[in-house]
Amino acid sequence: MVRCRLKKPWGIVLVFIGCAVLGILWWLSFNNWDLATLLPRENIAKLSFGADSVDFSGEYKIRGPGYAGTMTITRAGEGYHVRCALDDSVVIYGNGLAMGEVLGVVYDLNGAKHTRLAAYTKDSTGITGLIARMNDDKLQVEKTPDTQKLTASVHSLVGNYRVEGSHPNGQSYAGKMAFERTGATYGIQAWISDSTGTYGTGFTVDDVLVTGYANSMGVGLAVYEIKAASIQGRWMYADYERIPTANDIRAGTEKLIK
Repeated sequence: MVRCRLKKPWGIVLVFIGCAVLGILWWLSFNNWDLATLLPRENIAKLSFGADSVDFSGEYKIRGPGYAGTMTITRAGEGYHVRCALDDSVVIYGNGLAMGEVLGVVYDLNGAKHTRLAAYTKDSTGITGLIARMNDDKLQVEKTPDTQKLTASVHSLVGNYRVEGSHPNGQSYAGKMAFERTGATYGIQAWISDSTGTYGTGFTVDDVLVTGYANSMGVGLAVYEIKAASIQGRWMYADYERIPTANDIRAGTEKLIK
C-alpha cells in the first residue's frame, strides 16, 4: 500500500517571516527607527520653482584665477554638457543640472582628486560663477569679464538629514546625510541604502544648494532648493569616460529632511 505524506510548509513560512522581520528591523535601524520610512510616499521632491527656468546654453568668454578661455554650454537631456577650452590649450569637460536660476556643474580634471564643483548664474552681460575643489574649504570666482562677481549665500545647514530619493528609472531609495561647515564650503557625508558611503563638497547660492562628489569611477552632482522644512532637488551621476561627450543626462530626485 502506498502512503501519501503531506508536506507541511510551516518551516518555510517561519523562515520567510523571520527574514522579513529582520529586514524591517535593519531598515528601521538604518533610518534612526523612524516608522514613517515604512509608509508609502508620494512624489519625492516637490519644487516651488522650475528646475530649468533659465536657458544656460551658449558660448562665454571666461576668466578665473590664473586662466582664461571659452566655455560652451549645450543642452544634454535633462541637464547640460559643458566644455571649457582654456587659452593654454587645456580642455576641461563637465556635466550640469539647473535649479531655478542657478546651474550646478561638476568637472572632471584627471580623476577624483582634481574634480571641481561650480555654480553659475546668467544675465544679459554673461555668466558668473563660483568654483570649489572637491573636499576643499575655499571658493574661487570664474566669470565673463563684464559680469558682477557671484557671492555665496548663508544658510544654516549643519546637521544630520534623512534622505528620500528616486533613481532616474523611478526606483526609490533612502539613506542619511550629514553636513559639516568647512570654511566657505560644506563637507558632506552620505550613506545611501543601495550603495556605500560617499564624501562630497557643497555650497549655496541664493536659495540653491549645489553639492558634488567623486570616486574612482565617476562624478556626481546634485542641485537643491532650500526650503524651511526640507531641501529638495535633482541629482545625476556620470562615469569618467562619458563626461567628455554630450550625453543624454538623466536626473533622479532627492529630498533631505532634518
